[in-house]
Amino acid sequence: MKLGFFTDAHYCGAETLCKTRRPVLSLEKIREAMDAFQGEGVDACFCLGDMTDHAPNETREQTAAIFGQALALIRSYEIPFYFVPGNHDYLAMTAQELYKALRQEPLPCTVTLGDYVFVLLDANYRSNGKRFDEAGVEWTDSNLPADQLDFLKTALQSTTKKCVVLIHENLDPTVEAHHIVKNSEDARRIIKESGKVVAVLQGHYHPGKVSVTDGIPYITFPAMCEGTQNSYRILNMDYLQKEFDL
Repeated sequence: MKLGFFTDAHYCGAETLCKTRRPVLSLEKIREAMDAFQGEGVDACFCLGDMTDHAPNETREQTAAIFGQALALIRSYEIPFYFVPGNHDYLAMTAQELYKALRQEPLPCTVTLGDYVFVLLDANYRSNGKRFDEAGVEWTDSNLPADQLDFLKTALQSTTKKCVVLIHENLDPTVEAHHIVKNSEDARRIIKESGKVVAVLQGHYHPGKVSVTDGIPYITFPAMCEGTQNSYRILNMDYLQKEFDL
């Protein structure tokens, strides 16, 4: 089974953000990724968050419209598409607005594709338990609420299939510390004890990284928005170990 992935497009009208990001180029990068996904005949594709950003001088409505523009482009390819929200996606939209635009089941949720169950999690919660759209976005304070940890445990226990965990912020303990979910240790323990997770796929940490913890690959995809180059990936899930030389 082939799947397409991209993350951190940060698409908006800004020429440059944070010195190295080129958000205005991201719509064409998404188009290039979708062309490749279509050409390779992927079974589905995923965005692991931060599809949009909030550029200086853009209104909340303009940012939401830009998100809709990217979403319309993706849908035009008629490839099954699944979205994991990132911290920047909550800058201009509430969760209700986001999922209405996506026409997708709110996270946490599971998606079954072939021999795999994908567990989609949302770590965009402050330490006080409030989601970013309610409490304000603070990218260094991401957390998985207790109900999502319970969902993760139940989802892994209730299947005999191989499982993949998808999340925007990082459960990988080896990336730069500010990017790591505050209670990631709790999630990693559930993942390890299940014995069913073949990979954890993430965004957020723009350089990207591949590491192995407890025998499980933690794969962080590089950000699409960085520089003029593009970053996306087509994975044959049945050969995941070989894809990353693990």
